[in-house]
Amino acid sequence: MKKFFAEAISRVLDPVWEIPVAILLAVGFALQEGLRWRFLGILLFVDAVVPMIFFLIMLRNKQIKDWDIQKRAQRIPLYMFTLICHLGGLWLTYELGKDGLFPILLVFYIVAIVFFIITLKYKISLHAGVNAVLFTVINMFYGWKYFWLYGLLYLVMWARVYQKHHTWGQVISGALLGILIVGVGFSTIN
Repeated sequence: MKKFFAEAISRVLDPVWEIPVAILLAVGFALQEGLRWRFLGILLFVDAVVPMIFFLIMLRNKQIKDWDIQKRAQRIPLYMFTLICHLGGLWLTYELGKDGLFPILLVFYIVAIVFFIITLKYKISLHAGVNAVLFTVINMFYGWKYFWLYGLLYLVMWARVYQKHHTWGQVISGALLGILIVGVGFSTIN
C-alpha cells in the first residue's frame, strides 16, 4: 500500500504538471492587468508545451531511462532545453512590455537556473523544489491562506525518499532552495 501511495503522490504532484500550473498562476495574476489571451497562449506554448514535447520525445527515444529521469546526466539536455524555452518566454514577456508578469517569470527563471547549475554536480529533488515553489507562490499571492499545502510538500518528500529516488538531504535541500529563492525574489519585486 505504501508503494502505491508513494507512486501516486509522485505522479500527481509531479513537476511535469506543476511547472505549467505555476506559469498559469503567474498568468492569472497578470490577467488582472489586462493581458490578452493570445499572448498568454503563446507564452504557455513556449514555456510549457514545447518542453513537454521535448521530454516525451527524449523518453520515447530512450534518451532518458524513465519518467523520473533518475540518472542526473540524462537530466541535463532536458533542463538546458527547458531553460532556453523559458528564456524565450521571458524575452517575449519583456519585449511586449508585460511589466506585471515579467518579474514573476524572472523569479521562476532564476529558480530554474539555480536548480540546473546544482544538477550539473549534485542530484537535488526537483519534485520537492517545484512543489515548494508552487506552494510558496500560491501563499504569497493569496496572503498565506494555504499554508497547509506544505503538508503536501512533506508527503512529496517522503514519497521521493521512500521510492529511493532521493535522500532526505536531496529533498530537504530542494524544498528549502525553492522556498528561499521564491521568498526572496517575490519580496524584492513587490
